[in-house]
Amino acid sequence: MQISPGSLLIANPAYAHKEQKGHVVYVTESTSASTMGIVLNAETDYSMRQLLEPRGVVWPWDTPVSAGGEYNTNSLVMLHTNEWYSSNTMSVDKTFAVSSDGFMLEKLEDGNAPYWFRIFLGCKGWSPSELEQDLRGAHAKWLLHPTPSVELIHTALFKMWTMAVEELSQDVFDSYF
Repeated sequence: MQISPGSLLIANPAYAHKEQKGHVVYVTESTSASTMGIVLNAETDYSMRQLLEPRGVVWPWDTPVSAGGEYNTNSLVMLHTNEWYSSNTMSVDKTFAVSSDGFMLEKLEDGNAPYWFRIFLGCKGWSPSELEQDLRGAHAKWLLHPTPSVELIHTALFKMWTMAVEELSQDVFDSYF
């Protein structure tokens, strides 16, 4: 089972842990040492204005901030289309990249923004053996979707898990016929 950047982990409706139910994770990096990703559809009560105005930053939009995962929860991570870059940008695949640095905020504040983006607090991570265990067996906690559509990544948070399950199901069905 090949886990690669740009694939999705979809919480298995039958066996995911309670805190993972309904989650969709976009894999941003996968090496022999770890796999990292961002929970795409976990809402918070925060907006960028709320987070940045106390620091004197004038944020031009009412951008929601999602919960990206339990690691580095004080760090802002931006998933965005890959035509845009900042000083700490990592390309994920042909369509998306991730950035996490102060300069990205300066660029965004000045109106220099990617075509599409979402902001997250934190990220998610696994050791290779941990994720392998979560993906295999009769009670797998995650389903692997290797080729999600751009529409799925862009969809509203409340629709994302259902759309991911449907899209993965259709891909599996299509591969047999």
